Amino acid sequence: MKRIVGVLLLILLIPMGTLWAGGKRGEKDKIVFGNIPVAMSDEWNGYSVQNFEYAAAKKGIEVEVLDAEWDGEKALNNLEDLITKGVDHISVFVYTPEQAQDFIKRANEVDIPISFENTKLIGKVTGDFVMNVAFEYYDFGYEAAKYVSQTYPGSKLFYVRGLPGMGIVEEYMLGIEDALEEFGTVELAVYRDTNWDTETALNATQDVIAAGEEFDVIFANNESMAVGCYNALKDAGLDGKVPIISTGGGPTGVQMLKDGIIQATIAGPVSLQGLYLFKAMYLYTVKGIKPPENFIAPGVIPITLDNLDENIPWEPSDELIEMIGGLDEW
Repeated sequence: MKRIVGVLLLILLIPMGTLWAGGKRGEKDKIVFGNIPVAMSDEWNGYSVQNFEYAAAKKGIEVEVLDAEWDGEKALNNLEDLITKGVDHISVFVYTPEQAQDFIKRANEVDIPISFENTKLIGKVTGDFVMNVAFEYYDFGYEAAKYVSQTYPGSKLFYVRGLPGMGIVEEYMLGIEDALEEFGTVELAVYRDTNWDTETALNATQDVIAAGEEFDVIFANNESMAVGCYNALKDAGLDGKVPIISTGGGPTGVQMLKDGIIQATIAGPVSLQGLYLFKAMYLYTVKGIKPPENFIAPGVIPITLDNLDENIPWEPSDELIEMIGGLDEW
């Protein structure tokens, strides 16, 4: 009899314990998004994550950020960690479709939704992903060459490129070539490849100057590279004589405009990239709403001191959330 009573008590206690645990789980466990940046030390990526986290805090979503620190293998290990932890949706900052393909395969195998930022993947990968938010690098190149063509007609352009092979420089080149052909006022006289950083941009610019190559305007692929170009011009006594155009438009770029280091930047508000990414993940995961399209490309605009008030800030704010139509509907 005692044994029967004990079994009955156990049967009664199991559902009670399960209900209690479920209640606690509802109180303690939140929806968790995993975010894998390429490097938080990178200003571009860092501000994207800041905006992502800002929006997440508005909606009570927990975010686990695992920094890959420029290490592709570490990024994949971070993905496995997030899968093991059972997060509800994963976002990844990628530089190539090939890298994204590996992430998609692994996430699809365990049925965890995945989204991407920074590189356009449409038509370049297979498998399922929820959202892809990325600037069109073609647009950056086109707007830069258009600006140079209209502002410095008759000039010879020196393009200080990033490193080819990721599809970024290649898209830039297509945009530059199309704009130069369309406007027909500027010649692409010389270009050099770099590792996307200040030091290699400095070396490339010094080499071109030493070789006696003729150029009147520099287009540097990012603002860190523009610093290297400026320092090389300064060392050669050419600062103030050769205008520099770059891309970015973040706090560093704005200050460079004010300091006269660059004359224009093709601004891409990475803040909107992070916000759109979160919005898509939130609506899909929490409300079951799929995005109308699974690719969004925020626009770019040339910014100078004359139209600095048109620059979209990179720092998170409610105003930026309003700019993307809020977080609750498309």
